[in-house]
Amino acid sequence: MEFALKEIAILLTCIFTGCFAVSFGYGLATGLRHRVSEMSLSRSGMQIHTNDVQVWSKIVDKIERIDSSTCKSIRKATSGLTILPTEQHGMSAEVMLVNRDAVAPLIYAAYENHHTRELAVDGGDLYITDKAHDIFVAIRVWQKHFPELTADLAETFARQWVNKVLIPNLRKACSEKVAFYGKESERSDISKTIKNILLRCRDKNLHYITCIENLAANSELRE
Repeated sequence: MEFALKEIAILLTCIFTGCFAVSFGYGLATGLRHRVSEMSLSRSGMQIHTNDVQVWSKIVDKIERIDSSTCKSIRKATSGLTILPTEQHGMSAEVMLVNRDAVAPLIYAAYENHHTRELAVDGGDLYITDKAHDIFVAIRVWQKHFPELTADLAETFARQWVNKVLIPNLRKACSEKVAFYGKESERSDISKTIKNILLRCRDKNLHYITCIENLAANSELRE
């Protein structure tokens, strides 16, 4: 009889504990509203999973698609540039090879996903100087045939690339990210931590847009 009473007491305790855990979990889930994606009860206790991971995964995927599309656009526009205009120099094999060599370092650079960050450092001067150096290294073997292929021409070509190719594509990408981060930060099914990250990312891209517009207004770059 005493053993049976102990069993009943244990059973009632388990039922009470389970009811309390479920009630507590329901209250917590209600407080978290739509942020809870799964709730389970095990020997180790109640486990509540939010959908932050799923939401963040979709956010990362969207940003990666924007970056990938931007890289492709930059590469495509870069391949159409010519350091020796064919209307002046004709369509000889040498001219075509020079133009191919001149854009080669810039096409490689198209896949670098940090143009904006580097352009924002000092108004783009160091970035442009670095790219001009890469261009000149690639074309200087042709100076015997084309004396006009100087370091100054390489710098002019680098500035043309930044003005005609980078600025339009980076402006578009940053604007898309600002709109996307802003919209996602207004969701009600994400945590405050994720909201803060989204807002920081939005503000970072707003800063990039300001830097890009300042660079676009640079008269030397336009010339």
